[in-house]
Amino acid sequence: MKATLSYLFLFFISTFFAQSWQAPEKAKNVKNPFSGNKTSIEKGQKIYNNLCKSCHGVDGRGDPVMIKTLIPPPADFTSKKFSRQTDGEIFWKLSEGKGMMASYKNMLSEEQRWSVINYLRTFKNKNSSSDTIKTYKSESFSFTELINNQTTHIIRPKGFGLVIQHRFGATKLNQEFITNFMGLDLAANIRFGFQIPLNKKMYIEIGRTRYGKYYDISGKYKIFNQSEKFPLSFAVYENIAITTEKEPQYPEGTKLANGEKFKYEWMYRLHYDTQILFSRKFNQWFSGQAGAELIWLNLHPVGDKAYVLALPISLRFKTGLLSAIDFEITPNTHKHTMPISFAYEVASSGNHIFQITITNTDRILAQNILTTKSLKHKDGFMLGFNLIRYF
Repeated sequence: MKATLSYLFLFFISTFFAQSWQAPEKAKNVKNPFSGNKTSIEKGQKIYNNLCKSCHGVDGRGDPVMIKTLIPPPADFTSKKFSRQTDGEIFWKLSEGKGMMASYKNMLSEEQRWSVINYLRTFKNKNSSSDTIKTYKSESFSFTELINNQTTHIIRPKGFGLVIQHRFGATKLNQEFITNFMGLDLAANIRFGFQIPLNKKMYIEIGRTRYGKYYDISGKYKIFNQSEKFPLSFAVYENIAITTEKEPQYPEGTKLANGEKFKYEWMYRLHYDTQILFSRKFNQWFSGQAGAELIWLNLHPVGDKAYVLALPISLRFKTGLLSAIDFEITPNTHKHTMPISFAYEVASSGNHIFQITITNTDRILAQNILTTKSLKHKDGFMLGFNLIRYF
């Protein structure tokens, strides 16, 4: 009985919103001063991708999750109902907002609002229902990194990305948790990354990490997307990192493993990370990924190997419209490392994400994570956060 009443309530609320939001008569006759302008359409597309896509979807039909959740559901910009409206009516609604639809009159200029409308007009009869299904299934993950692990995602062309990863000091669920303020009082590691797309399938990233004073450059290439014909997305990734710390001082007579006299060279500063990644979006709530990874160190302690082989595994469970729980584990051949990470995504959308992370390592680059001893559960954990923003 309660469930029936709930559905009836939602039905009447949806009906009320659908019927009551009418633009005033004077708004209907307002002319669009930028109608048909190609430059205006391009500007509108950029604004749509930043502000509208997360609810209305890449094809203008509405994001599948938002359609089921929002009241009223996002408008379908390919529908006859929408196309029958004049530009003036849409401009008024975009300016005023209602319910879950925000008001943009103080956020966007008049020209920007008209540009959005010009772009919305391009959705009419643009996509078939099969196109919508393919788009929905093609992206296993919405961002280039999950927590520490790479994903198969590629950022869109004609934009750029900013990645901030922060890890605080080790803490425990005891008195230390209070006295060191959850590890925030302790030494922290941080990495900044700047992503530049080269085309629809490839981007490069330049980053800088505090620990080790590493500068790194990486590239990722997506070979193909998940589709109805093939159930997986597939990408390859390469990262080269160079430490800029002062040359370490070694005792006189230090030798290499082969017995030769050791002399420090610049090439010893370089370390490499190579990955192949397979991912799958099983449904709108769950995505998974696995891969193979090779870490190569040009300089390593005697007794250790120059390489580490790993099998990174990443899982993402959506818990709501703008939230998810992420999990990573990376089994590998190093005898002292087993990286495990959890994260809770908050305020995530197609353009930005904020994660609260719990990990057993304060390293960020894979070359460091897989060659530095991980904390065991009895030794505590590290809190941190990730912030990714696409522009």
